Amino acid sequence: MKSYAILRTQPFGYRASDTLAYREQIIQEVSQIDREWLWGGNISFFHKSAQTFIPMPAHIPDRVVCICMNGAPLYWRKTWLLAALTRWNDRLPAARFLPYDLLPADPSLSMHLNPSQNPPFQKDLEYILPVLSATRMREITAGSTGTLSPEIPQQPVVSILMSIHNMKDTLGWSIRSVLAQSSDNWELLIGDDGSEDDSLEEACAYTDSRIRVLSQSRNRGKAIMMNRLLFEAKGRYILELDGDDWLVPDATALLAEALDKNPDGRIATGRYGCWERTRQLGPLWRRNVDSGKLYSAWSASLNRTNQHGHPLVPRMYRKSSLIAIGGWWNREDRLGRIFEDIDVTARLLKHSSPVQVDALLYHRVIYGSSTSQRNRSLFEAWNQQTHKS
Repeated sequence: MKSYAILRTQPFGYRASDTLAYREQIIQEVSQIDREWLWGGNISFFHKSAQTFIPMPAHIPDRVVCICMNGAPLYWRKTWLLAALTRWNDRLPAARFLPYDLLPADPSLSMHLNPSQNPPFQKDLEYILPVLSATRMREITAGSTGTLSPEIPQQPVVSILMSIHNMKDTLGWSIRSVLAQSSDNWELLIGDDGSEDDSLEEACAYTDSRIRVLSQSRNRGKAIMMNRLLFEAKGRYILELDGDDWLVPDATALLAEALDKNPDGRIATGRYGCWERTRQLGPLWRRNVDSGKLYSAWSASLNRTNQHGHPLVPRMYRKSSLIAIGGWWNREDRLGRIFEDIDVTARLLKHSSPVQVDALLYHRVIYGSSTSQRNRSLFEAWNQQTHKS
């Protein structure tokens, strides 16, 4: 039986600085251990099984550097973990996901124990791990071809538009989810709307030529910036992405395919995962939402207007249809800064319904201090004003 040491360092926080601090704590602790193997149950996740030591296998191939259960790392080979931590420099939604980003890309380097029943971290593995795996594979491919910056297509199918304001802590993960897309035929346009933090620096930190960054010194609201990005977009479809949300790897491919198959469709949507942001643990899974079905229920009533103030998520627009209605509500007042997404979809879908994809394609993070959440009570006033205009 191989002996092991116990890692006691606990992850904390969703900020990039929290993840880096967590990494440094683990490096310091690992460096002081003189055992070959480390029990990492405490750093894999905050789940009950982390409090119960799971015996190591009697026979471990020399090639194996990580032992997992239910996809979560339990034991690490010290030399490999230390090297991986030293090299690591990427973006995550919270510090607690760092162990998953350290998992070897080569499956032969991991050994998997018999899974336990109903792992409490199932949703995190299901929706975080695909982005991590896709971007790790992208790095391997880029390294083998000698290029880190794919050429931007002359005519990308999808233009992903992202208006940001003070989102330095979440923006990196949103961009990473774009880089994880299974289809390469996209461009990402990021508009910094007068941020007062390091959001602009974070947006400019990527060498991928498909990413373009615009900025303006004064905060004018999302609608103004989205119209500016729309003018710059080259794709025939427009996908909206918030700087604190992220995409499923197949999102652009499946939404674009849906609009291709429905030439009269103006918007394509699907299901989204709803997460709650916490300062200590980052996003926590809450539920699976089908906003397309919610829209269908609202439109089936006598009044086809969205009566609840919930946006359609995700939203891929046909660019020509978006331009035909004049884009977003070009207003800088309070109402114009809160309900711009509901307004533009309401005008686009006034005489039609969204094309629906039966798949979870987007992850939306809700937090109580956001502008939209703090001002939901104003929806009735906006709705009345809209009907008068």
